[in-house]
Amino acid sequence: MAKVIRFTILWTEQLMESRRIHLFDMKTQSRISFNHELIERAPRWTVEKELITFLQSKERKIDSGYYDGKKHAS
Repeated sequence: MAKVIRFTILWTEQLMESRRIHLFDMKTQSRISFNHELIERAPRWTVEKELITFLQSKERKIDSGYYDGKKHAS
Protein backbone atom coordinates (compact mmCIF):
# COMPACT_ATOMS: atom_id res chain seq x y z
CA MET A 1 0.00 0.00 0.00
CA ALA A 2 1.44 3.34 -1.04
CA LYS A 3 1.63 6.19 1.43
CA VAL A 4 -0.41 9.14 0.17
CA ILE A 5 0.96 12.61 0.86
CA ARG A 6 -1.78 14.88 2.15
CA PHE A 7 0.00 18.11 3.11
CA THR A 8 2.77 20.09 1.45
CA ILE A 9 4.53 23.11 2.90
CA LEU A 10 4.26 26.04 0.51
CA TRP A 11 6.42 28.43 2.54
CA THR A 12 7.07 29.75 6.04
CA GLU A 13 7.85 33.18 7.41
CA GLN A 14 9.18 34.52 10.70
CA LEU A 15 6.74 36.89 12.43
CA MET A 16 7.77 38.54 15.69
CA GLU A 17 8.35 35.58 18.02
CA SER A 18 6.62 32.81 16.09
CA ARG A 19 6.77 31.25 12.66
CA ARG A 20 3.83 31.35 10.23
CA ILE A 21 3.33 28.20 8.14
CA HIS A 22 1.48 28.08 4.83
CA LEU A 23 0.35 24.59 3.78
CA PHE A 24 -1.68 23.07 0.99
CA ASP A 25 -4.15 20.33 1.98
CA MET A 26 -4.49 18.00 -1.00
CA LYS A 27 -7.55 16.25 0.42
CA THR A 28 -9.68 19.41 0.61
CA GLN A 29 -7.73 21.28 -2.11
CA SER A 30 -7.32 24.32 0.12
CA ARG A 31 -4.55 26.45 1.60
CA ILE A 32 -4.06 26.55 5.35
CA SER A 33 -2.08 29.24 7.18
CA PHE A 34 -1.41 29.32 10.92
CA ASN A 35 1.16 30.23 13.56
CA HIS A 36 3.33 27.27 14.55
CA GLU A 37 3.16 28.26 18.23
CA LEU A 38 -0.64 28.26 18.24
CA ILE A 39 -1.09 24.81 16.74
CA GLU A 40 1.14 23.31 19.43
CA ARG A 41 -1.19 24.75 22.10
CA ALA A 42 -4.44 23.75 20.34
CA PRO A 43 -6.48 20.96 21.90
CA ARG A 44 -5.77 17.62 20.22
CA TRP A 45 -9.40 17.14 19.17
CA THR A 46 -9.41 20.34 17.09
CA VAL A 47 -6.21 19.60 15.20
CA GLU A 48 -6.05 16.58 12.97
CA LYS A 49 -3.58 13.94 14.08
CA GLU A 50 -2.31 13.63 10.51
CA LEU A 51 -1.36 17.33 10.44
CA ILE A 52 0.44 17.09 13.80
CA THR A 53 2.42 14.06 12.59
CA PHE A 54 3.36 15.85 9.35
CA LEU A 55 4.56 18.95 11.21
CA GLN A 56 6.60 16.87 13.65
CA SER A 57 8.40 15.19 10.74
CA LYS A 58 9.30 18.62 9.26
CA GLU A 59 9.96 20.42 12.57
CA ARG A 60 13.73 20.82 12.18
CA LYS A 61 13.43 22.36 8.72
CA ILE A 62 10.59 24.64 9.85
CA ASP A 63 12.48 25.85 12.93
CA SER A 64 15.69 26.46 10.99
CA GLY A 65 13.87 28.58 8.39
CA TYR A 66 14.50 26.18 5.50
CA TYR A 67 11.14 27.00 3.89
CA ASP A 68 11.28 30.78 4.52
CA GLY A 69 10.19 32.64 1.41
CA LYS A 70 10.52 29.55 -0.81
CA LYS A 71 6.98 29.72 -2.24
CA HIS A 72 7.19 26.20 -3.64
CA ALA A 73 5.91 22.84 -2.44
CA SER A 74 8.23 20.76 -0.30
